[in-house]
Amino acid sequence: MTREECKQLIMVCEATFPNTSNVSPQEKLNAWFLILEEYDYQSMLMALKIFISSGNSAFAPSVSQLIAMSRKPSELTEKTLLPTYDEVTTWREVRQAIKNGIYHAEEEFNKLSPIAQRMVGDSQQIHEWAMLESETIDSVIQSNFKARFKDFQIAEATKAKRNREIAQMPREVQALIQKSAAAIGVKDDL
Repeated sequence: MTREECKQLIMVCEATFPNTSNVSPQEKLNAWFLILEEYDYQSMLMALKIFISSGNSAFAPSVSQLIAMSRKPSELTEKTLLPTYDEVTTWREVRQAIKNGIYHAEEEFNKLSPIAQRMVGDSQQIHEWAMLESETIDSVIQSNFKARFKDFQIAEATKAKRNREIAQMPREVQALIQKSAAAIGVKDDL
């Protein structure tokens, strides 16, 4: 975002929310630009429009509120476009792979959804499960799978929350987190 674009955002805020601040316009521009310069102007403008049209506040948004609001449309897209899996659906998918897993474990593993693949681990696991008796698969393996699935869901929700929080941080801080994670050997997708 340019200084001029940042100035436009401030002007919209001041026109919409009179008496927004007792800070000089130049100081306000400097402060806002310091934080918002790395953000896309269109995203911030859309966030401001959403904030204003929601009518939830009689006060102008803070910079942090604008940044948070700019994330909302992408979060909605993530939630509505990505398929949601539950333990029953995912187990059915894995169970189907196990049925053909003695001779075609790798093919069956590759057909699995990404979530099912992460839960199973690798094609060798499909092959090993396929070697078991059907009763064992449908009792022990299934119950263990479903229990692990709940832990998996909690871990995924925690990771998504962490990633949203990191995404709201300035790029320099994000880079520092990436560098620190790499230095200690964290291979998670931060």
